[in-house]
Amino acid sequence: MTDSASPGNPESVNQTQVGCPQIRTAGEPDAEGLATMLTGLADHSLYFRFQTAIGRPPRPALLLRLLCPTGGAWVATRDDSIVGHAMWAWVANSAEPTAELAVVISEAEQRRGLGVRMLATAAAHAYDAGAKHFLFVVNAANDRVARMVRRRWPTAPVERDGPLLNFIVPADPQGRTTAAWTALPSRRAPDYRQPRAPTDAVASACR
Repeated sequence: MTDSASPGNPESVNQTQVGCPQIRTAGEPDAEGLATMLTGLADHSLYFRFQTAIGRPPRPALLLRLLCPTGGAWVATRDDSIVGHAMWAWVANSAEPTAELAVVISEAEQRRGLGVRMLATAAAHAYDAGAKHFLFVVNAANDRVARMVRRRWPTAPVERDGPLLNFIVPADPQGRTTAAWTALPSRRAPDYRQPRAPTDAVASACR
């Protein structure tokens, strides 16, 4: 997750209520706009999202995986420009249906609540599709997001995978609302969620 509005921060809340970007379902025609947004991200934003170099502009195969995953994908737009992307994809070889969630927000829109809105949208869609668990893959250095997950799911198991923390949490109806994801007070510090780069195992071509 790349940003979070907080009821305790009036400026943050107002930013999410005035001139909110529009969220819609993503598809192959969004490849050029998404490439433009990703190319404009700072190096650390790209690393926090993908954990690897993705090229500038990103490779077409990666864009296809982002826009056409096995689950669902969305983009947020402002003035016809893409300013956010969220997705979920089925995790292969899981004992129960598990959806990995991911979101990335343009530099100008970060910390305004857009990431929260998009993550809630993806979570609700995954839940309706039958997901029993959500997977969050968080960089161990990202204390803010790790604390968000632990606060909302205090008993969630976590596995360390090098620099990453893998949280598997129960998918429940409460996760369908934006308010469910605003668990921490706003802080003026970078706030990024770091899921793994999509792989062929969790991606499919657009139909």
